[in-house]
Amino acid sequence: MSCDPVPYKVDGEVGRFEFTTHSVAIGKRIEFRSSYDLFFGLQTNEYYRTIGFKDIAIVYGDTEKSYRKTTNLINRIRYQQENGTRFRTLQENTEKEGLKVLDYISEKADSILQKQGYADPCQCEKTYDACTINEATELPIEQIADAASRIESTFNIENLLSNPLSYEDPEKTVNASIDDVVVKKQKETREQTDEDAKGKRKYIHNTIVHVETDKDKYVLNGKGTKDALRYILALLLNSELIGYRIQFFTDGHTALNTSILQYYKWHRNMHIILDWFHLVKKCKESLSMAMKGRVVRNDLLKQIMPCLWNGMTDKAIDILKEVNSELIKNRELLDKLLAYLDRNRPYIPCYAIRKALKLRNSSNIGEKMNDLVVSARQKRNGMSWSKKGSVALASITAAKRNNEIRRWLEKRELEFKLAA
Repeated sequence: MSCDPVPYKVDGEVGRFEFTTHSVAIGKRIEFRSSYDLFFGLQTNEYYRTIGFKDIAIVYGDTEKSYRKTTNLINRIRYQQENGTRFRTLQENTEKEGLKVLDYISEKADSILQKQGYADPCQCEKTYDACTINEATELPIEQIADAASRIESTFNIENLLSNPLSYEDPEKTVNASIDDVVVKKQKETREQTDEDAKGKRKYIHNTIVHVETDKDKYVLNGKGTKDALRYILALLLNSELIGYRIQFFTDGHTALNTSILQYYKWHRNMHIILDWFHLVKKCKESLSMAMKGRVVRNDLLKQIMPCLWNGMTDKAIDILKEVNSELIKNRELLDKLLAYLDRNRPYIPCYAIRKALKLRNSSNIGEKMNDLVVSARQKRNGMSWSKKGSVALASITAAKRNNEIRRWLEKRELEFKLAA
């Protein structure tokens, strides 16, 4: 038995330290080496980072504070300010950890989809019809009519019930709020480019999804919409919830709605609802720029918003079309609002009845997840990110929100499941 020339290095919650490992050789052949056979194999100058260190530095540190502040804190606690962990080292290891989480989810999603025959979305319709009952899970018409009768509205019940969008049974529904969140992209060099001179700034996109049933919830993070939609399908299959209604809540972005419809066109028990907050915001902003003055804008809002709240999009469009041309400041912007309402007509329900039925009208929980998973950490003053750095940190934060980070650190796996 002989001592290895290079000591085994550990970065732990109690500090950085080294110890000697040993090898057993028979002749010139090494039969046993404790640095590889007993401990985790390391490259030259590499440190083994313990679960406790990752828990403190990555989970409770990096996801809430900057890398520099985190390293200063843990080195101060361990009394290793001079020879402790460097913030660049912590940053690199956090990015590696986050990318491993994302790769695991991607590979697990592919495995689930392949195993259950959903690898190709174009073939999903055949598989779905063969495996599940493809019927809409809706509330009884009597319950909907009763809710409509309790609404205080200037419109009659027939008008309220005329909206074609159905009302889902919350016990047989999966709600999915999906949205993109952007952060500033880190420049490759410090030198000023032509784009900088023109004031053009590049951004990095993360797609955050909040999936929820009446019993459980899960947060997903993807590099883009396509990845996120694939993760949602895999999550539902793994949770045995594919027979449930899938209710998407979006901000009305055309590309997002188109992607959802294309990916889930085989799932006839899927619907999209335009978030009420974004609808109100769009109308206010558009009319502020299109009409002459605040008084005119507010008068129009008083007329169209009750129509939209009660699901009568056609009436709201007619009101806007009949506006006196002398009151219009920018006809092009008004036409864009009309096109927006017409384009999102299939996704505007009777919000009043949905509220009376205690069904969701908003994707605000998705907006909150954007803040908690990405914005709160990555949108601080002066911060800019690489693509892999942003998505890696968001993936770790999402795992933390799902209470799966401990499972990942200890077992290198995620349950990736909702309670059925």
